[in-house]
Amino acid sequence: MLRLSLLSLALLPLLALADNPETLTERSNERARGVIDAAVAAMGGAEAVQSVKVLQLTLEGETWPRLQMQTPQAPYQDGYSKEVLLLDLANSRVKLETRLRGNGFENHGTVVLKRGEGTNYDHRARSVTAIPAAQASQQQFVQYQRRLPNLILRQALDRPTSLRYLGEETFNGAPHDVVTFVMPDTQQIALYVDAKTRLISKYDLIYVDPLTGDEAAEVLFSDYTDSGGVKVPQRWEFRQAGEVASRFSAQVAINPAISDATFEVAADGYAKAQPVPTELPQRVEDLGGGVYVIHNGAGQNQNTLAVAFDDFVLAVEAPGSSAGAENVIQRIKETIPGKPIRYIAMTHHHGDHIGGLRGFIAEGATVVTTPGNRGVVESLAQAPQKDRLARAPRTPEFLFVEKGRRVISDGKQTVELLDVGPHPHARELLVAYLPKQRLLFQGDLFAMPNNDAPLGPPQESSLAFAQFLKNKKLRVDKIASVHGRTVSIEEFVQAVQPGTPTAAR
Repeated sequence: MLRLSLLSLALLPLLALADNPETLTERSNERARGVIDAAVAAMGGAEAVQSVKVLQLTLEGETWPRLQMQTPQAPYQDGYSKEVLLLDLANSRVKLETRLRGNGFENHGTVVLKRGEGTNYDHRARSVTAIPAAQASQQQFVQYQRRLPNLILRQALDRPTSLRYLGEETFNGAPHDVVTFVMPDTQQIALYVDAKTRLISKYDLIYVDPLTGDEAAEVLFSDYTDSGGVKVPQRWEFRQAGEVASRFSAQVAINPAISDATFEVAADGYAKAQPVPTELPQRVEDLGGGVYVIHNGAGQNQNTLAVAFDDFVLAVEAPGSSAGAENVIQRIKETIPGKPIRYIAMTHHHGDHIGGLRGFIAEGATVVTTPGNRGVVESLAQAPQKDRLARAPRTPEFLFVEKGRRVISDGKQTVELLDVGPHPHARELLVAYLPKQRLLFQGDLFAMPNNDAPLGPPQESSLAFAQFLKNKKLRVDKIASVHGRTVSIEEFVQAVQPGTPTAAR
């Protein structure tokens, strides 16, 4: 009996194996691998995909960044973008030159990453800034491999165990197989593979949109052609929450000749700047007279002004997210205890400036803005997000800045909210002016870098701001900012020189 019992126990694992069907995860992974293999074959085959050692991609076209346009609603004024990306996959090197124009700003720069080091070249300011090693890592390199389908497929082939089949979906009127996998930088993406052509039509990933909650950011590929034995798209489009944010023509060169000199940048006469700090500390700047700037409380380089009145607090700007706003609110309560936050003023409707508004609305603060922004605030307040406002919904209350000015005062403390618009950056755009302190708080009109890099030629946005100060004859000693440090009026005048009109003293 004992011998039979031991024999039975020995057979149990074999019986279990014989009766162990594939799990749902295994079946999903197996089907996803089949879709990826078919996509690789359509792209030119595994050998052709893996033979790409160097790739140059030029993207050029129009941009309409979501929640970054002059107005919160269409029609939008388009911007311009061009980037030339050179990837040396064999040696983990990247060179990216970008030109951007729109909404009162123009930028031209080059980033080079190689051997775990990085350098940023600002061609407008003629400066060179080292990129800290933590920001020049392989994690940063991976993001550029989402620019083209063949690079994404290489990543999928290298990470087969993370592949999952999501199902079938109709996209642009055609059936698609959708698979997902996790890239080395931990970003999970979903690939839409055309069921007929087996080419990748798009990929998407999830992000939190201030107005609509969890949403998809999509990159669309179309108009494929052959280049170096690999299929590459000639059209490239980026969408957020279903809205087109950019539309580019794409030119791809496979395995162009390169050398070490290719990754050098001519920078004769450029000023050498200190690296930008990898992490900006949270701090409270006391500007005197009950006026404070909460630095980096809502996120890196995102600041809020807090002004103490006799019986309440006025906050200006709610950047970041709901979580960031909760941190800023706590900082304000610690700095100005025993007084409710009665008002939250927003400078303009851009997403990085209103992402934390829900936290202040939940706190019971009245939103101070221009009439044209009412709709975007109401949409934001109704967004399906998981925060304090979702747990205890409130309808936003408004105090509008009309005819260009709204004064909040208790007889001792005074804040004038002034509409700078129409401005190149936003049609309606507020600044907070404190005449007693001779202080002005603004967002996106001027910013001083967080290192010692030169500013370069003044931007259109800053020149329009300087003209506004002159026209209004505002007496200003200091300018505090949503992004960047507080500067003296002398620093601002120097930045918009030569010959730029500026504030009366």
